[in-house]
Amino acid sequence: MAAEGPQPRVMIVAGEASGDLYGARLARELENLLPDITCCGLGGEHMRKAGVRLLADVSELSVIGLVEVIRHYPRLRNLLNTMKQELKQIRPDVLVLIDSPDFNLPLARQAARCGIRVMYYVSPQIWAWRSSRIRVIKKCVDQMATVFPFEEKFYRDAGVPVEYVGHPLVEDAHASMDRDAFFRAHRLSTDKKLVGLFPGSRTSEVEYNFPTLVQAAADLARRRSDVQFITPVASTLPADFVHGFVRDSAVQITTSTAGIYDVIHACDAIAATSGTVTLQITLMQTPMLIIYKVSPLTYRILSRLVNFTYAGIANVIADKMISREFIQHEATPDNVAEELQKLLCDPVYTYRMKEEMGSIRDALGEKNGSAEAARLAVRLMNSG
Repeated sequence: MAAEGPQPRVMIVAGEASGDLYGARLARELENLLPDITCCGLGGEHMRKAGVRLLADVSELSVIGLVEVIRHYPRLRNLLNTMKQELKQIRPDVLVLIDSPDFNLPLARQAARCGIRVMYYVSPQIWAWRSSRIRVIKKCVDQMATVFPFEEKFYRDAGVPVEYVGHPLVEDAHASMDRDAFFRAHRLSTDKKLVGLFPGSRTSEVEYNFPTLVQAAADLARRRSDVQFITPVASTLPADFVHGFVRDSAVQITTSTAGIYDVIHACDAIAATSGTVTLQITLMQTPMLIIYKVSPLTYRILSRLVNFTYAGIANVIADKMISREFIQHEATPDNVAEELQKLLCDPVYTYRMKEEMGSIRDALGEKNGSAEAARLAVRLMNSG
């Protein structure tokens, strides 16, 4: 417990939908440890419902790719300046940064200048690209809390205070309703296979990847009549954004705002844009393929900078291809439809995939990542 004194204050900054979820869980765990704590920051609906006072909405930060960032740079710069000013005025006991290094590392620098302690929760993927950022992290971050076991050694070797806390998604990975109830709620046919089309949680992700998924669905529907499709709509997206793609599609696609694990559990196979959701799918052991497309210019630049073999998180952890990946030029409707067909028709193939997914869940362990991260934040607060 923190020493008696002024009401403890924590600022949490999450840059995307997954970070919003992690931030909400962290806020609740912090409140369990320190009932009088106040939390504010940048986040979304999950953090708001967890009692975090939002200074800005995470949807303002939902862009990917170098070209996309340049296009939205004035807006992002204004948002960053706003958060820097809030940081200086509020002067929280601890600033918790969740992923999104291009936005959060400048905030870490500002915090260091102000003498505010910084915990980074959910590490930037500096082991994959732009490893030079370790210098900023070493200088400005007081505590790194990693969610993957292999990251801990990387930071320890670099001299950064680090602790592996466990992945917060592990504690969440279960459905709240059975498959039949889900089908009834969404008026789906129990006589047909359900294929998930997961386009991402950021507008630019959806713009580049959803058209391919929609075309693949139409191709698959032409091959077989026993399929139906569903798309989860992330809370970080504008209300009618995804529905616009669905209305213009050549195949019927049901949209859902249900819990993501309920959607995953109901699906027989999923085609997903690379991101946190691919780990959620892995934890539920639902057969999956991964696609990822960005602007051609962004891809040309990143292909020279990024140093990893796999895009999918589970594939990275396993260091082998558990779920097939179709990146940029390989992300075609035909390739996606062909792989979906295999996932629906080859029980040996999907059985092996599910086994490998189970091994990933075992590797992540049973730690309560949110509770462990909250404990670290309080310890950092008490260290001063």
